[in-house]
Amino acid sequence: MPSWDLFASEKSVAILKNWFLLAGVLIGLIPASTLLGVEATRTFRVTSTGNTEASGRLIVFLISESSSKLKGSKPVDGPFWNDPQPLFGTDATLAPGKSITIDDLSDCFPIRPSQLPPGRYRAQARLDRLRANSSWKREPTNLSSEVVSFEVKKSAEPQVIELVLNQVVGEKPLKQVDGVEWFAVRSELLSTFRGSEVMLRAGVVFPKNYNASKKYPVIFEVPGFGGDHTEAASRAAPSRSADSIALAQASFRIVLDPEGPNGHTLFADSANNGPCGQALTQELIPSLEAKYPMIGQATARVLKGHSSGGWSTLWLATQYPKTFGATWSSAPDPVDFRRFQKVNIYAQPNFYLDADGKDLPSLRSKDQVQMTIRQESRGEDVLGPDNTSAQQWDSWFAAFGPRNAAGNPTALFDPETGTIDRQVVENYRQFDLREIVRKSPETYLPIFRNNIRLICGTEDSFYLNEAVALLDSELQQLGRQPSDKGYVKLVPGDHGSVFSSQAMQAIPGEILGHFKAFGHAVDSTP
Repeated sequence: MPSWDLFASEKSVAILKNWFLLAGVLIGLIPASTLLGVEATRTFRVTSTGNTEASGRLIVFLISESSSKLKGSKPVDGPFWNDPQPLFGTDATLAPGKSITIDDLSDCFPIRPSQLPPGRYRAQARLDRLRANSSWKREPTNLSSEVVSFEVKKSAEPQVIELVLNQVVGEKPLKQVDGVEWFAVRSELLSTFRGSEVMLRAGVVFPKNYNASKKYPVIFEVPGFGGDHTEAASRAAPSRSADSIALAQASFRIVLDPEGPNGHTLFADSANNGPCGQALTQELIPSLEAKYPMIGQATARVLKGHSSGGWSTLWLATQYPKTFGATWSSAPDPVDFRRFQKVNIYAQPNFYLDADGKDLPSLRSKDQVQMTIRQESRGEDVLGPDNTSAQQWDSWFAAFGPRNAAGNPTALFDPETGTIDRQVVENYRQFDLREIVRKSPETYLPIFRNNIRLICGTEDSFYLNEAVALLDSELQQLGRQPSDKGYVKLVPGDHGSVFSSQAMQAIPGEILGHFKAFGHAVDSTP
């Protein structure tokens, strides 16, 4: 498998030297393989069985049968962080019964179809027709094919793999769960910004032994990347710890929907996503409190979130202290942009490479690199060009960066070379939590000392502990005290195993103690 630098170089040279060949390809006189200088031609022919014309992003996903980690996975569930696989994409309009060809001229990751090593593969295609969510499975009318197996042989004979888009994503009714209600309200703020109807959604988990004549404090939970309000269905049954049971009896739990066209919005007001924080605090919460018996005080509203939800809750707690009285945040997205995962965006010239020219990692497991930043970013480029994939990096571009001339999120770094855009960096400073507290300690340090509880594993899978450690050091220098209610705890564990840490297990009791301290304890008897 060629290196990324070689791949980028080959592609650039081929395009620059073969304009005349390209013209021949476009009129059907010369095959794409001739343009790209390869002897073998391998193409994927995708056909739609629908009755109407369908447009969107057409992607072909592969899984090599040699992958031991993906034996039970479907190709269309990619990209796979723990074992990156080939994928190819193009913008397409499919007429009923007509076909589109995916070949070496398509966007490719990490190699072209003609460069697939010999072996057996499983292939699947999807047509992503909507740009509304980070998950294509939550977008009705999207199309996909069944899995097709094929073999790449050492011979250079042409090969065509047929894929038929015969499966349609339908509307999925919300699961009815005892003790849970689904809530939605139209957002005037976001509808105006996006030019289309936007609904704010939440899953409302009622207190156990609910009594409508009482008012309850509220835990607002923000799911991590890829999650939404439907996670409330799994929150109806608390864990068996005494504190969890008592907390479930004493409070409402509201699971929020952080999704938007660019993926997780982080509930930050941004140039690409619009006034998401304002919509939450000015529209959704007042509407919830108008319908349900909730205590409308900041001390009775607390936040909880992990990963992207961890960053969201930190942001909401610092930006809206009159709305939220405390947060319990864990393993947050980068909180100090001197360590945006492994990159100091203010000092390093390149997002892909370290000082020695080696590719920087994005995901690890027990110190073994599973994926590099380059691999993750370039895979997103195939899913959605010009930063429209709604996946992790593109969602950060949308939340922290400006909008480009095409109306899409501006990339922080060049997708092929990794070179960091210094002008875009300046836009990120306003979302750098360490930078914010450093510049205005009189405003933000008291919030961190009193309202912020932050936990992260020292072996975080995405290296997020490095930014947390830098923020912790800054807070100590600014005057945080061991006696403060707020804290930053770095404990053993990775992005997932940190949940079993003593610090995380103590959260229900701490939230319960917070409510009691402010007089919000609720008698759990009916």
